[in-house]
Amino acid sequence: MPVSRPMAGERPAALEEFMSALRQLREQAGNPSFRRMATTSGAVSHATLHLTVTGRRLQPWETVREFVRACGGDEQEWHTRWKATHAALTDESSRAARGGAGAPVERAEQGADGSHGAGEVPGDRDGLPDRSGERRLPGHALQDLRQGQAGADRPTGQPGVGGRVGQAGESPKPAAEPARKRPPVSRHRWLLVLLVLVVAAAAATVTALVDRDDPPHVPKPVRAVHPGDASDFIADVTIPDGTVVPPDSQFVKVWELKNSGSVHWRDRYLQRIDLPIRRDDCRTPERIPINDTAPQEHVQITVTVRTPDVAPVDCTVYWKMVDEAGQALLPGYRPIFFAVHVRR
Repeated sequence: MPVSRPMAGERPAALEEFMSALRQLREQAGNPSFRRMATTSGAVSHATLHLTVTGRRLQPWETVREFVRACGGDEQEWHTRWKATHAALTDESSRAARGGAGAPVERAEQGADGSHGAGEVPGDRDGLPDRSGERRLPGHALQDLRQGQAGADRPTGQPGVGGRVGQAGESPKPAAEPARKRPPVSRHRWLLVLLVLVVAAAAATVTALVDRDDPPHVPKPVRAVHPGDASDFIADVTIPDGTVVPPDSQFVKVWELKNSGSVHWRDRYLQRIDLPIRRDDCRTPERIPINDTAPQEHVQITVTVRTPDVAPVDCTVYWKMVDEAGQALLPGYRPIFFAVHVRR
């Protein structure tokens, strides 16, 4: 699905540059849907991956790492870039805090990440009004009020602001009630109302964009369908990840797994999940069988691979363990995969 891009100026420059690079990485990976990326990751939801390139805050490294893995990026390189972006945002926030000390409040409080409260996800802001937005009496009204109070506190017939000395035979007149001016409505309240409307509109937009392709309310998958079922990766028996292979050639990939649970593996397969296969993808069967394996035993799984006839490209192919009906048996586990570099 196309990634929504907020208008320029809504994010700090360092964050926008980092997210733009992540979007380019996803485009280079063939623009997989966020649902497909979440399936590949097996650790985070598609809604969280969506916010990694559309939100207004830098996501934690653990989330960004899953985004990079799902797109076949270099984790070490992206970790370095993430740390540099995090440091830049921290410095910018510190400078903003020092520069804003003592300044009059004329707009909604600005967050440390440069946002103005129009949130990435509804609920990030508590919506409480700024205390500086409370209604206050203007100076002249406050003065009139004080004068009126001074006159009212003086006994009748004595000099004071609120009355005059009564003459013989004349009843003193009561002090006139001072006119009180209604204080003007603070514009801060109008700004608060406007801010709430902007937050609601932004939340509705993000929800609509995510719902169009990736509905966010998806139950978190269980780790294993059958209680006691478990698997451990042991080794790449052949073709370690990062091996360079020629175009339009064939090789045999072998993994070794261990049935580390208490469930006997019968009629199981590895199902390729990065489908459909493109011209620059490595070609394999869509499903390969797993030999019956008793608990605590090891099994080797073999697949024949044909490299694409174009180069240079990088092939990363992902697999999940399924039953005969195609149901994922270990949905909470990361996919098994191989990764090779196709070069002439």
